[in-house]
Amino acid sequence: MSTVEVSETDLLEAVSKLTPSEFDLFIEQALSIRPRSSIGELSAEETQLLQRINRGLPADWHKRYRRLCNLRKRRRLTEHEHLALLELTREAENQDADRAVALVELARLREIPVRVLMKRLGIQTPTIHG
Repeated sequence: MSTVEVSETDLLEAVSKLTPSEFDLFIEQALSIRPRSSIGELSAEETQLLQRINRGLPADWHKRYRRLCNLRKRRRLTEHEHLALLELTREAENQDADRAVALVELARLREIPVRVLMKRLGIQTPTIHG
């Protein structure tokens, strides 16, 4: 593989000619290859944020949620069960919101875009179900 040497001035001039979307992509790619100073070492704040990002809902929550969703699909949900389903949905939404906040905070700490952080952590954007 051959290498090309480009001066900082030439590189900046070339980058200044990019369209906004090309510029954003260039910055995202440049930040994704920037070496971290202390690879493998996490601060206490990073550790806490990663725990918030990776926290899931308990298995019994998932079981109850699926059961209530199935009852709803079959139109057999009682008013009490409907309220329980709404509460479970609220819990999941609150956790998702907290996870998003933690992702933004960790990205800010690491000085990278959230999309780059998500890619590094192997997090994919969830699909929307209609």
